[in-house]
Amino acid sequence: MDVNELLALIKEGENERVEFKRTATPDIAREICAMANAEGGYLVIGVSDDGKILGCDPKKVGNVLASSLQNITPPVSIKTSTLDIGGRKVVVVEVPRLKTLCSIGGVAYIRVGSGMRPLSIQEIVMLSSELGTITWDEFPAVDISNMRKDYVEWFFSAMREARGREIPRREWNRYLRSARAVKGGKLTNAGVLFFTDAQDFIPHSGGRVIRIENDQPVWGKEFGGPIWKVIEEMYAELMSQIGSVEVVSGTKRKKLPEYPPRAIREALINAFAHRNYAIPADVRVFIYPDRLVIRNPGGLMPGVDLNDPEHVPRNPHLCGLLYDSGYIEKYGYGLRMIKSECKRHGLVEVEFRSSANRFKVVFKKASAKMLDEIDRKIIEFLSIPRRSSEIAEYAGISKPSVLKRLKKLEALGIVKPIGGGSQRRYVLNR
Repeated sequence: MDVNELLALIKEGENERVEFKRTATPDIAREICAMANAEGGYLVIGVSDDGKILGCDPKKVGNVLASSLQNITPPVSIKTSTLDIGGRKVVVVEVPRLKTLCSIGGVAYIRVGSGMRPLSIQEIVMLSSELGTITWDEFPAVDISNMRKDYVEWFFSAMREARGREIPRREWNRYLRSARAVKGGKLTNAGVLFFTDAQDFIPHSGGRVIRIENDQPVWGKEFGGPIWKVIEEMYAELMSQIGSVEVVSGTKRKKLPEYPPRAIREALINAFAHRNYAIPADVRVFIYPDRLVIRNPGGLMPGVDLNDPEHVPRNPHLCGLLYDSGYIEKYGYGLRMIKSECKRHGLVEVEFRSSANRFKVVFKKASAKMLDEIDRKIIEFLSIPRRSSEIAEYAGISKPSVLKRLKKLEALGIVKPIGGGSQRRYVLNR
């Protein structure tokens, strides 16, 4: 780090990745531990909380760091830089984000905003799941008496239909144990998600569909139950919400759904199969005029590359149940299939976005591919609200033809109607 980079950090102020300290004290080990368990960051020593450069003794800071680091398990490999600003020495400690949790005396700390605190047991499970060091879905969770018999019946029926496997009823309990849905007389978290009304035990395990207009939610619906039921009901709702567009293929006109159904279904299944259930948030689908976003808690597992995805499941036993019942078609194939379906559809582009605690699949209408010169002329004319008769006269086509084009442009999220009856106008959906 050079002086200019340091001054930029100081100007930015304290945040989740930057902490100012007047001097180094033995409790600096907790600060390092907390940053390493979060996103990593910088400890700037010799600077007051309000960003005033005070200076420090680099040798004393080094001695404190050397002794403090010995208390962290596993060890954290930091980098230090000593910089001179106006004759005052400032030590910058760069803390990496670890691939496993570290602790001090058996207590793990986490950086939250510009402060820190000890991790709860639930948060330790969450972060460990995110790092891939444990599998949350195999933990025994609730007594087996909470298992719904009708959901078990459904599962083995679905397996027979999807995989051609007939498991005798007397072997059902043994199979559920081998699938890690049951362990030691209890349902595991995977079993809870599949064989109970899961929100009774994992409140945030459901889903929600939300329609957005003008960057504001205008409608929403929540879904609960076992996750296979939530997937089915959310998919059915999405299909009812998604319209169709008319396109010309050769000399024929045909209707296409706004988004490729198979890709939407796969993205929805992936959202529930691979999300981090220890994060208290549900799966959400946002329907915008020009795009559809499926968002789930939990980023990609360590080592997974979006450009060449491998099957590294966060919830391997849950994925096994989804595979048995026909929801997962082929391991490691989901993202490729989504891309392939969008390419075949031809009017939708897809983008995958991953961050530390969130994954998004964004389906965006490729509107430009569907517009001809008349469409563009109509769009140009709608800088202010216009009646359909005005648009027809300007474009030089009949009113019925204009109404068909306006319906297509509305489905693409480009225009929207305002008012009703004789007062209806059309305007750009900005």
